Amino acid sequence: MEKNGVSSTRAITHYIKSKEKRAFEFRGKEYKNFTECCLAYGLKPKSVSSAVFKAKRPHADVMEEIISHMEGCMPKEVTKKEEIPENQVMSKERHRAKEAFFYEGNKYISLGQCCEFYGINESSVRSRAWRKKCTWEEAVKYYIQKKETETPKMQFFYKGKKYKSVSACCAEYGVNASSVRNRAKTTECSIEESLDHFIKKARMETQPSVFIFRDKTYRSLEECCLEYGVNADSVSSRKYRLNCTMEESLEHFIENKDMIAERIQKFTFKGIEYRSLRACCQKYGIDDICVRQRARDKNCSLEESFTHFMTRKRKKMLSNPEFEYHGTVYPSLKVCCEKLGINKSSVISRSHRAGCSLQEAVEYYVSQQERRTLD
Repeated sequence: MEKNGVSSTRAITHYIKSKEKRAFEFRGKEYKNFTECCLAYGLKPKSVSSAVFKAKRPHADVMEEIISHMEGCMPKEVTKKEEIPENQVMSKERHRAKEAFFYEGNKYISLGQCCEFYGINESSVRSRAWRKKCTWEEAVKYYIQKKETETPKMQFFYKGKKYKSVSACCAEYGVNASSVRNRAKTTECSIEESLDHFIKKARMETQPSVFIFRDKTYRSLEECCLEYGVNADSVSSRKYRLNCTMEESLEHFIENKDMIAERIQKFTFKGIEYRSLRACCQKYGIDDICVRQRARDKNCSLEESFTHFMTRKRKKMLSNPEFEYHGTVYPSLKVCCEKLGINKSSVISRSHRAGCSLQEAVEYYVSQQERRTLD
């Protein structure tokens, strides 16, 4: 553009035309360009160009060196019927050698057939011949020897049966191989023990849940615990805490049933006796752990701690606009009392006096009202 004072369009057109006219000669034959020559020999133009750049040698010399490792490789002949138009790109299909391939005195139709016979990869053979600048025969011999010296994959035995691998065994039993290996690693057990765990787990999911204890079958763990008077949640919790079986955990609670019953203290609140603090807390919707923790922190009795939380709950319910009674949610305690025809102040007063919940106070006045209507 600067030299001849022409426009950019004209300058670009000039170089495009000069590139089209740029012929490439190789082995005494002239090609339209370098790309056409590479495709004729089944080579990738970009790969050859890269090799030329690394070697810093002429294109023809590098191509000659590459093709010398491809014995019998001939350029693809373009007949009149297969004449390729100028605007059509030639196929990049790699052309196999027209001559047969010989290895250790045996004749094969092609290199691919030889590789298939010995169970090696043809692409690896070609790649090694190009990288190491050796013949195909040497590359084939290298991979055959490598295959013979490779140690076979470890076989896996499970219940007297031989498997190719752990994955093959897991596939037969419908178990995830990764889960089996992860459990074996985290729990530091063998692959067989981990596999036993997942197979048993899979069978329990497919079969109806039954629990067998002392040669007797129960529909579930809960049914068995109910018969022996043991808490099922405690049995399950101990099993996971100590990593023991469910049967061992159940035996422990049955043997120590009397001792555990003595440890559970009865709880009395406002003259009413409950079988435990937890039972009382569940009735009033209070967390028994918080009650015990406050009793320890403040060095007070469980009754005093429970009363504290009951007072807090009443204040919270009074400040809370919504009020629930018998499954119905009212906008407020006032609206509930108006619909039931009772006095809101009387309800709050009784809740403080009797130390009961607002729902129990509402229930008391509703029953009083029904009793008066019956009279």
